[in-house]
Amino acid sequence: MIDLKPIFLKKVKGILAGHMPEFDVLVYGSRAEGTAKKFSYLDLAVITEKPLVLPRLEKMAAAFAAADLPFRVETVDWAATGSAFRKVIKKTGVLIQQSPKK
Repeated sequence: MIDLKPIFLKKVKGILAGHMPEFDVLVYGSRAEGTAKKFSYLDLAVITEKPLVLPRLEKMAAAFAAADLPFRVETVDWAATGSAFRKVIKKTGVLIQQSPKK
């Protein structure tokens, strides 16, 4: 279960669908584990095979910043992370968006 109020979950899903529609996206960390505080970050991992171009990530970050969410959103690109960090993400990850290819 993702630890977000429904109104914020809807906003996050809308931004993801608008900016990264072709990828699975996982929530990991405290909001996936149920240990989040009110202002805990929302940690997202975009599951890619090849690293994304920086401008694309920046556009999505700007959309999250403009969304008037009461928490910060941190996004990582799966293909740009190391195996140790991927293990952490896999351990707690909860699917927030599924690729339409699946």
